[in-house]
Formats: sequence, C-alpha cells, structure tokens
Amino acid sequence: MSDTLSPSGLLAEARTLALARDWVALAARLGSVREDELLAEPEAAFLLADALWRTGSAERAAPLAERVLEAAARLADGRLSLRALNVLGAALFESGRIGEAGGRFAELLERATERGDAEFAARAGNGLGAVASVHGRRDQAIAHYQRAIAGYTRTGNQRGLAQTHYNLGLSFRDLGLDADADAHYRRAASFAAATGTEEVEALAETERAFLRARAGDGRLAESMAARALERFERLGDPTGAAQAVRVLAVAARARGDDRAAEAHLDRALEAALRHSDLVLRADVQRDRGLLLRDLGRIDEASRALLDAAETFDRLGSAAEAAALRVIILSLDA
Repeated sequence: MSDTLSPSGLLAEARTLALARDWVALAARLGSVREDELLAEPEAAFLLADALWRTGSAERAAPLAERVLEAAARLADGRLSLRALNVLGAALFESGRIGEAGGRFAELLERATERGDAEFAARAGNGLGAVASVHGRRDQAIAHYQRAIAGYTRTGNQRGLAQTHYNLGLSFRDLGLDADADAHYRRAASFAAATGTEEVEALAETERAFLRARAGDGRLAESMAARALERFERLGDPTGAAQAVRVLAVAARARGDDRAAEAHLDRALEAALRHSDLVLRADVQRDRGLLLRDLGRIDEASRALLDAAETFDRLGSAAEAAALRVIILSLDA
C-alpha cells in the first residue's frame, strides 16, 4: 500500500479531520493515497471527494464521487449513496456543469424521499435552488430553499439552516431586495457561528459587504470583505477568497478607486480560471468588462463582456448572457 495505515486506519483519520472540518488537511492526507486503496473503504474516498470540492478542486472531486456512488450501490449502502450524490451534485455545480448538477440533485431528492431522509431531502432542495437561481428562476429557487428550511428545522440541522439562509440571501439580492437579503445573511451568520461553520460565516460577510458597496459605503464594504478574505485564506478556500476579492473590487469602485478595482478583478479572474469556477468567471468578467467600458478601453471591455456572455450561456443563464450582449452591441454603436 502507498500508506502505512490500513484502509480502516485511513478512514478513522479521515473521520477525525472531517469532524474538525479541517478540509485542507484531509485533502492533503488522503490526496496521495491511490484511489483503489481508498475505495477499499468507500467512505474514506467519499471524505476525500468532499474535502476536494470544498477546497477548490471540484473537477477532481466529481469523478471520485462517481466512483463512491458505484461502490455504495454494490454495497447497498443507501446512506453513503445519498452522501455521494450530494457531493457529486455540488462538485458538478462548482465545475459549471449546472444541468448535470441539477440531475444529480433531483436524483438525491427522489432517493431521500423514498428513504424518508429529511436531512438529505433538504440538501437536495438547497442544490436544486442553486441550479434554479443560476438559470434565472428566482421564484422557483426561493421555493426550494423554503422547503429546505422546513426540512432542516424538523431535523434541527443548524448548519443546513446557515447554508440555506445564505442561499436565500443571494436570491433576494438578485431580486434587488437588499434589506431582505441582509436579514437572511445575518441569520446565516448566526447559525454558522453557533455551529462553527466558518466558511458560511465568511460567505455571509462577503455578501453583506457587497450590499454595503452597492449602497455606496465603499469603506465599510472594504473592511468587511477584507475580514472575509482573511478567513477564507486561513480556511484554505481559494474560490471563497476570490469571491471576497471580487467584492473588494466593488468596494473600490464605490470609493472611486478604479485602479484598485481592476487589480482586484484581475486577481479574482486568475483564481476563477485556475480552479475552473465558471460562475465566478462569468461574474468577474462581467464586472471587468463594465469597468473597462467606463475607463474607455472599449476593445478590452468587449472581450471581457463577450467571455462573460459565453460563460453565462454555458451555465444556462440565458437572461444574463442576453443582457451582456445588448451592452456589447452598444459599445460597437
């Protein structure tokens, strides 16, 4: 074996790291173990897949989660199948394969409902809500999230409530209902703090910073986004860090510092490309294109906006893509 520990020893170590939510250490510890050795204890392979997507390696996580799902089927391990489906859907979503992610979350909902598993039915609702949101179906997304809230409330899962309130905040933000969005971010942060779910605390603070920037308070937004960035970097979450950097750019624009905004957006784009995060890439390229347009750099703006539109098309965000193409046409007029 490539590791001195037995498969059961590796699993015990992985469980300890997962319980501590030390995803970076877990990914490093199991990442060097051969896949066939990990699959001798399929749960160990699952925990590696879970850690990989949480630390910005969704493209590595997805095929491993597929292998775990196959192993769980052979073992008739229904609970592991649910866990693997959830991570597979999340990894596909993070990789920009939104349609495939929706299919997996729908399968998760069906299987969880058959088993009477309210927790995983709620997780499926969260995933389906995220897919609906990317596709511009905001009302449908909110309905999925509200069902997830009900499921998590029944099971007393405060981590799930933290994630779902964060997701609801995103939906209300996109609808322009900033006060409602902020209320959900606050509730997300409260549940996350109670359960030690730092990544959701950081996400909520990042989005609250975005709302402050959108309201014109660039200095407060910058302070909040900087705190979130420090937390993401400590947690080893590169895509979360890139989101915080993108909000630093929004804050810089609110302060009138377009040079700093451009530097932040270039840094965020580099991270999006490095980790194949299509949602982040689309958002950053849209922001870059609008900034470059305002700076009078029309050719660069057109290229950035076209990349954003094409990426939104790949994600199935037709309305976002169409709106950007209208802007591109206006640049050529």
